[in-house]
Amino acid sequence: FFFNNNNNSLFYGEITPCYVILNPPTISEIYKCFPDMKVVFVARDLVDRAWSAMVMELRDQTMGLNAGEFAEGVITTGSAGGRTNKRTKKSAGTISVAQQRRLQQQCSPSSQPDSYYLDRLRSETHSSRSDYATHMRNWYSEFPAESILIVDYREIENNPRDALMRIAMHIGVEEKDARSYVEKLSDEEVKQRVNAATNTKSDVGGRNNVSKEQTATSRSHYSLSQRPRLRKQMERLLCPHAKKFNLLLKEQGYGWKTNEYTD
Repeated sequence: FFFNNNNNSLFYGEITPCYVILNPPTISEIYKCFPDMKVVFVARDLVDRAWSAMVMELRDQTMGLNAGEFAEGVITTGSAGGRTNKRTKKSAGTISVAQQRRLQQQCSPSSQPDSYYLDRLRSETHSSRSDYATHMRNWYSEFPAESILIVDYREIENNPRDALMRIAMHIGVEEKDARSYVEKLSDEEVKQRVNAATNTKSDVGGRNNVSKEQTATSRSHYSLSQRPRLRKQMERLLCPHAKKFNLLLKEQGYGWKTNEYTD
């Protein structure tokens, strides 16, 4: 949230990738309930986003969550009327070291062939999430264009202060207040990633304040650059989505484009 000195109000926000794929009737209902709401969509490179999601999905599947289940939500109502989490990950404290190593090997992207990832990328779960243009048009059909801000993920990495300023002003923070807030942040604070859901923090390299379990899991993952053939195949599949999204960006007056993967 941001504090606005002009009217002493707080700006609250909520974030989840699931919101972008909401259907038009749901978006319409949201607009009826919150007509003044500001929408921010952070657009990551399509291949990088898909790879990250599939690696996470593989990890969750190994830990007991069905492939693709994350796209439909994992919270259900328990028998006592409370909310129960269906994500049944095996706790590192209840399994042996050998079992932990075996799980890490099964979680590793290297444990699956290219065909596994290409099949998952063609699935409804990942195909839908890669179609930025269609989903954003659904939001534009209900919300005024001035209520929606599309942010280039690369700007967050390369110019985090500028990105933070634009987002703050978009949600209604006065420019002088936003500038004052951003200028007071240290470089370390600006670059720090905070996961509000787990209350964990890390720098842009993911090295600081990371638990031993998180470190062990991250070591089992490797970059997609180690599989250039798979990356090229993913680029060919996602190129049409990238072109559609760039057309939307142009229509909305944005001066940047996402990668279309053309040589």
